[in-house]
Amino acid sequence: MRLRPPARTLALVGFMGSGKSATGAWLADRLRLPLIETDELIEQAAGKSIARIFAEDGETAFRELETAAVRQATQAQGAIISAGGGAVVRQENMQALQAAGPVIWLQVSAATVLERTQGSDRPLLQVPDPGAEVERLLAQRTAAYAHADAAVPTDGLTPEQVGESVFSCLGQEGRAVYFLGEPVRVPVALAEGGYEVHVGPGLLARLGELIPPPHDGARAAVIADAALAETYAATVREALHAGGWEPSLHLLPSGEASKNLAQAGELSAELAAAGHDRGSWVFAVGGGVTTDLGGFVAAIFMRGLSLVTIPTSLLAQVDAAVGGKVAVNLPQGKNLVGAFHQPRAVVADVEALKTLPAEEWAEGLAEVIKHATIADLEMFQYLEHSVQLVRQAQPRALQYLVARNCQIKAEVVARDPQEQNWRAVLNFGHTVGHAVERASESWGLGHGAAVALGMVAETRWAEARGLTPSGAAERLSALLTRAGLPSSAEGLDLEQARQALRADKKLRSGKLALPVLTAPGEVRLEPGVSLTDLEPALDFLE
Repeated sequence: MRLRPPARTLALVGFMGSGKSATGAWLADRLRLPLIETDELIEQAAGKSIARIFAEDGETAFRELETAAVRQATQAQGAIISAGGGAVVRQENMQALQAAGPVIWLQVSAATVLERTQGSDRPLLQVPDPGAEVERLLAQRTAAYAHADAAVPTDGLTPEQVGESVFSCLGQEGRAVYFLGEPVRVPVALAEGGYEVHVGPGLLARLGELIPPPHDGARAAVIADAALAETYAATVREALHAGGWEPSLHLLPSGEASKNLAQAGELSAELAAAGHDRGSWVFAVGGGVTTDLGGFVAAIFMRGLSLVTIPTSLLAQVDAAVGGKVAVNLPQGKNLVGAFHQPRAVVADVEALKTLPAEEWAEGLAEVIKHATIADLEMFQYLEHSVQLVRQAQPRALQYLVARNCQIKAEVVARDPQEQNWRAVLNFGHTVGHAVERASESWGLGHGAAVALGMVAETRWAEARGLTPSGAAERLSALLTRAGLPSSAEGLDLEQARQALRADKKLRSGKLALPVLTAPGEVRLEPGVSLTDLEPALDFLE
């Protein structure tokens, strides 16, 4: 099932006396979200009570204020909405609530309504026969309530009991699962069985629960970036110990320079000295360098150990941790010695992203936008409207984006596990991007910025050749700008970039299969593209 963007709100609808306010307050407390009462917004806007609005201005005026209140409430980024009893009779109000998130109908009988509202001053009950009026209004509104996404009975139940039933509904509603704070599990299907990617907040502290030891006394080698020794690595080690593992910690120097054969040999020797054997598991904690190097050691030590990847950078969470490619560098080039070694699990804790420096955010965001551009129009549109939430590290936004990006990567990997053909779509923007990155080493253009430029250049080149619809590059450029990434490169040494492009290593028989957009969210491979053919793409960056 394709993961959906997160809901902004959860709305409770239903007749007066159904317990929307009480249940909403319980849910708000449990989910740590604000509660918005549309009736309160109406009173604030009008400067008087609802009873006075009905008495002085009439029901029609009240309904207009109610529609404005619904529009206001649904703009919240994370809230429980308690809507007035008649709010959803207007179709536009129900549509606005459902566009913002799931709508739950709290069902109530006429007898319960009369019991719960006895002695109240509700305007619609100020009639000679309240019982008959409740019956009439319930019958009139039931068809409107029935458009809700789920229904929960409330007769004879406490707000807590009703709230628990609402929780059950949220677990079934794709947009609402991010409210629950539980990990989203993304399956990666492989011929040899596959594994799951666990994505959510606070997962490092729960690692021993998520990945229980296969037997008493199971050994775990925690390989981590030295910069994380006192933070995430320590949390992982403590969580594994609490879960019944016997962990040892092995630190490696920060930075790309440590991703080499010598460091892999040193780590392997450490594992041997610590008494690890073929039953041990490797837990690789850190960014792409650590997950690559830790995975490589897991692949070669004693001909292969079970691996759990724990990425702590955005780029590693959305890209490097899925796919099974592990490698180290040689002086002659990057990733020249490697293997395919699939993990047993991946655990992506989005809370680890809050401390990322700006450049690492840029690297990860470029990859997120790449995946949206080639594979998911809905995610692309979500980013167009909500990329600021990602830059602000909102947990729900991050959980959705990391999980959906892992899902996209997993789908591509499952289709092409040994990188024979289709996985080349993941190179979108990277052919020109790597050339730009190498040509700009003297002024320090980051990898994420270079990939962003590569995506724009390749798309403009494809547009000029009629391979991509006109306007796609402009739309992509606008999104990159909102994400804080560049879409042009003034001052780029084009000749240096051309030389770097000619050295690209992805060629087969002198040609490459270049990913080109057929529309935002869709891609195909254009076969037989030579690097000479592609050189004019660099001109679009001036």
